[in-house]
Amino acid sequence: MHRRILATFGVLILAGFAWASNEPWKTKPYQQWDQHDIEQILNNSPWGKRLIVAASWRPAQFQNTNQSGQSQPSAGDPASAGSQNGGPPKGAAMLPNNGRTADTGDQPAAGMIPQTPFFIRWYSSRVMREALVRASVIKGQMSEADAAKFLAEPVTEYEVIVFGPDMTPFQALTEDQLKSDTYLDGKQSKQRVAPDKIQIHQGSNGKTDNVVFFFPKKTAGGQDVASAQEKGLEFVCKVNGLDLRNTFDTRKMVDEKGEDF
Repeated sequence: MHRRILATFGVLILAGFAWASNEPWKTKPYQQWDQHDIEQILNNSPWGKRLIVAASWRPAQFQNTNQSGQSQPSAGDPASAGSQNGGPPKGAAMLPNNGRTADTGDQPAAGMIPQTPFFIRWYSSRVMREALVRASVIKGQMSEADAAKFLAEPVTEYEVIVFGPDMTPFQALTEDQLKSDTYLDGKQSKQRVAPDKIQIHQGSNGKTDNVVFFFPKKTAGGQDVASAQEKGLEFVCKVNGLDLRNTFDTRKMVDEKGEDF
């Protein structure tokens, strides 16, 4: 139950304001992290990134530009739906105003391919889970005792979560379809590993809210997917015109307790 609530909460924190100049995961225990620390970990750290990608599925002629030169979501654009788009999975905790911030991406000039943000997080890492429980404790949605219990639960697979204000490419896809188009690619080993399980979460509007990919920690041959010699694992997901990829540098995925991937 707590895991599902945290999955929802992680999606709700979309973008921060001013990142801290330090690395809070190395300088202080998670119980002392503030909101800016949490946002940095979730969206701008070795475990979490905000990416701007070409939204080739969204016709450029549907993009309008206001007098200030900033693009406006067109009618029917999921990003214009605000809190209705990508709401929490059924049964999960709800934040005031869904905790969302307006983030429709850095849109290009009229006639060019529009862009949209996506958030990719190494969800099973210690640092990421600590950031999520800390956020829940700050919001009064979880006690310190429950946070400690959650963090003590064993993690048997690598988990990567993907979400954004426009999840159109993921609509109506099955788990098998996503499995065939998603993988982790070792930069050093050149090993390509497919997810062995995928969870597709839907919002209250019935549309895809976020997708969680579960990858094995060992290959079929018994080798570590993230070995000590690995220089990074590239997450790749190519579906319905979306080419989403991010390299997680395992050499930088380290906190005060050691390796964290």
